[in-house]
Amino acid sequence: MKVNRWTTGRRCVQILMLLLLATPAFGWTFFEGNLGAAAIVGLQLSDPLAALQILLLTGTLTATMLSGTAIVLVFYALLGGRVFCGWVCPVHLITDLVDLLPWPKRLSSWSLEWKTTALIVTVIMTIILGIPVFETVSPIGITARALTFGVSSSLIIIVLIVIAELVLVRRVWCRSLCPLGGFYYQLGRFSPLVVAYDTAKCTHCGECQRACFVPEVLAPSLKSQRNMVRSGECTRCGACVGICPEKALDFALRNPFER
Repeated sequence: MKVNRWTTGRRCVQILMLLLLATPAFGWTFFEGNLGAAAIVGLQLSDPLAALQILLLTGTLTATMLSGTAIVLVFYALLGGRVFCGWVCPVHLITDLVDLLPWPKRLSSWSLEWKTTALIVTVIMTIILGIPVFETVSPIGITARALTFGVSSSLIIIVLIVIAELVLVRRVWCRSLCPLGGFYYQLGRFSPLVVAYDTAKCTHCGECQRACFVPEVLAPSLKSQRNMVRSGECTRCGACVGICPEKALDFALRNPFER
């Protein structure tokens, strides 16, 4: 069986992120916080969606949160917004592993557009309820807190996601419902880093589409004349790049303002 170097590398990064989130439990202080707001060796970082919710509620952001948000926005704007989903998010790792389990009666997918709707609903409900709605129920935050403080009743949300993905729809949370994924999708539309392909090498074997997290985005891109995947849905996971037997796909840079 061929080893996909990109998938192996991504798994290593995901595991390292889990270990990083767990470091406060051991009393280590080089990482403090979680994926909503953190300090790494003193460098303050803030989740843009969390910052947006706080801005909506208070009308202002501290200088620390503003600079931390700017750093994160620039980082993911350059690499591709949903790089967060594919390489960093602990929930994505959980659903990756769940997807490996055989459960043939599941629906293949729901619309990718729903997470943008979820993002809009999150913003509206934050204003109406006067609380940062997504931060209150975020499975990402729940997973991070479980690694630091141990098991709590809030883990029921993770259990419900796993059950939904086993019984109802494959990858339904990460592909279709996560509002943070909806936010990073919008950001990823303007990333200079893309998956590009060499049409002369492509034999249309379909291996890349079977490996892809969002094959409905990859497939039309392969049929177009632009020779690259421009969609913000791409997580830059590298699965398609590593699986291609003809090495027809690779990462490349493009003009982010060219549509």
